[in-house]
Amino acid sequence: MLFSRISFLLFSFALSISYSFLVSAQSDIGEEKRVSFLQKLVDNPLLASTILIFLFATVNYLIDLFRKDKILKQLLGKYLVFQMKDNTRYQGTMRLETTGVEIISEESRQRGGPPSFLFKNSDIMAYIRYLDAMNETERKERDNDLDKVYHPRFTTRLLRRVRNFGVALRDSVSKTVQMIWGSIKRSKAFQPLQQNVGDINIQKEMDTIQKDAYDYAMEESYERLIERFIGTKVKVRFDDKNETVTEFVGILKEYNDRHIYLMNVEESKNGYTDYWDVRMPERGKLGENSQRKLEEGFRDDRGLRRRIEGSSLIIENNNPYDVEMQEIRYHGDGDAKNELKWGFRIPAFQVREIEMRPNPKRENIKPFQQLFTQKHRTFRNFEYLTLPFRSFREADVIFPREYCKIVESAERFEPRPLDIESLALNPLDLKQNRDVEFKDSHGQVVKGINVIHGYVTNVNEDRIDLREVNQSYGRRWSVQSAFEKMDDRLRRVRGSNLLAFSKRRHVDHMTLVNTIGQNTSRREPIANLLFKPVGYHSQKFQKMGLPVKVLALTGNQTQAEFPKLQLFKQVGNHRLLFQQIKELNTAPLHKAHVLWLGYGEIYKDGYQLNIDAEHRIKNFVSHGGIVITSGQIMHNLRRRSVGWIPELLIGEEQKENVQFKPTREGNQLFKFPHPVQSMKTHDTWSEWSDKYRVFATTNDNQNASILTLQLQAGLYIVTSLKNQTKEDVAINSDIMRNLFYFSVKWHDQQKREGLYYY
Repeated sequence: MLFSRISFLLFSFALSISYSFLVSAQSDIGEEKRVSFLQKLVDNPLLASTILIFLFATVNYLIDLFRKDKILKQLLGKYLVFQMKDNTRYQGTMRLETTGVEIISEESRQRGGPPSFLFKNSDIMAYIRYLDAMNETERKERDNDLDKVYHPRFTTRLLRRVRNFGVALRDSVSKTVQMIWGSIKRSKAFQPLQQNVGDINIQKEMDTIQKDAYDYAMEESYERLIERFIGTKVKVRFDDKNETVTEFVGILKEYNDRHIYLMNVEESKNGYTDYWDVRMPERGKLGENSQRKLEEGFRDDRGLRRRIEGSSLIIENNNPYDVEMQEIRYHGDGDAKNELKWGFRIPAFQVREIEMRPNPKRENIKPFQQLFTQKHRTFRNFEYLTLPFRSFREADVIFPREYCKIVESAERFEPRPLDIESLALNPLDLKQNRDVEFKDSHGQVVKGINVIHGYVTNVNEDRIDLREVNQSYGRRWSVQSAFEKMDDRLRRVRGSNLLAFSKRRHVDHMTLVNTIGQNTSRREPIANLLFKPVGYHSQKFQKMGLPVKVLALTGNQTQAEFPKLQLFKQVGNHRLLFQQIKELNTAPLHKAHVLWLGYGEIYKDGYQLNIDAEHRIKNFVSHGGIVITSGQIMHNLRRRSVGWIPELLIGEEQKENVQFKPTREGNQLFKFPHPVQSMKTHDTWSEWSDKYRVFATTNDNQNASILTLQLQAGLYIVTSLKNQTKEDVAINSDIMRNLFYFSVKWHDQQKREGLYYY
């Protein structure tokens, strides 16, 4: 930005100085030497045209090479959704050039389609980056960018002001550049450049170079009217030129003459809206498809699978977000529709069923003209169905300014969430504070909650007794203060403690410590109270962590895993509570933190999970659960993708192997809390998407033995451990223990208490 403009000005200044030295040097030598080289160029048009064409092509190529939109450059290498003028969408990464955009789509290639698409910049109406499609690293980078937009550093603000000052002086800079080029073109030393060489207009080419260089250096935009809205919420009006106008609210990150970059884009406080229609079947007519084909279903590029069983339409949502359906439209035989008014919701990773009941058709009974009857119809009376869907997702969007403009500031007063810990510091604040809201797990405001003098309650103010509340807090604090004073008196070293009359106190203290120390169950709850060094002063009490509930799907293929899992009693300050289950359809996943999928429970002589089990697993992970998979048996399955995990993962049959190689990301997994020297694996994973993090590889880094994938609030840990026999489990005992240590530590770092077991 600023560097490009400075470089251009320095280049212009150096060019003018060089020209001055050239003219002065030529004036010092004789007339014959001064014009000798230039006279050769004039006498030889072919040589002059060759040099000038090469010069112009080089300069223009260098300008085109670096002249890219500075806002779109921020999205290079990022996974995006491109919304086109005709409302079609393409997904993939972007390769940006001055003449257009190449969309590289790995999903299209895997489905047999073209691997990339070429478009002009004018064909794209929005560049969308959904937050739920980011991996863990991308989400952290994006959150850091948002924090920098909200709270820019001093150097960032200073450089932006310098940049704005330079852009504001563009008229002066333009005149300066035109004067430099004008003096060069009028000089005698450059008279050959004033002529036409063949079909090339040298004067026109020089003006083009000057204009392109100036545009590249000054392509930034500065508008005082909207500059002060950087880092704040603004409302924009989006007009797709098809009589559809939509208003969005988002945080203004950046802008220039061509684009506007908004973060956390919302429409009516529901997120960025995506509308699309689906035809069923995709080709042909309903009557041309067999019942088996209709039951197998159809899948669109947004992850929805539709199938028909009997007279019911079943929709399977494989996305980490909810989808709503407006209506069912029947085409042919007079058309019909079932109005739903966006009331039919398919939650994330779940299946919903709806009965198809098209309206009866009114038919005339011939030969009578005024006599009619109602003809009952089913979906097979029609040619095809159309299903309109919509979804609301958190997204960052870049809009072309051709379709979007800022209309107003959207900064509003918003009630701030109350910090519960602040109540312990000042429970009965005399200042009234009602600008506080509490939300449930679905983000809805909890009604009936009042904040009265800092005290949170569901009782009205006229029924509360502040003296009683104050006494309750006082009793609680008096007990805590008594324990702290007793602990402090027992531990503090004073001079009187060294005298003879204090020996009884020391003896009593040591007797108490020894008595409690012999009983483990009595020692642990008060370990932070008594078992400290003698010179210890009382500190804040550190409570024991809540238990971690683990459901283990084992026992259907092997009996060796669960006895070993039960030996893992504790991780850090959390106790592990194991429960063995035989199937997933009725398992209490809502009460668990971790789900262990045992050896061969997914693959053995075929795929073992049904659709309901797949959706329960994905829903469990998306709400904060952790899934750990043991090895699977890929016998007679040369290549197999999985349906219980939302990203591409293909396994293949491999021989047993105890050798592995940790990656940089997975190095700590094999060190803490137990060093892992060997790990027994067999059928491993051969292909996976770039959203996985590989922790260990085998077969010369060609296959993965341990991978992780974060899905919304939860985590998948996929392994290739062979736990078929007790000997196998004994070899893998250390890595199994480390996997639980890693899972619990990851769960604590998320700070999402209350999702399941809490």
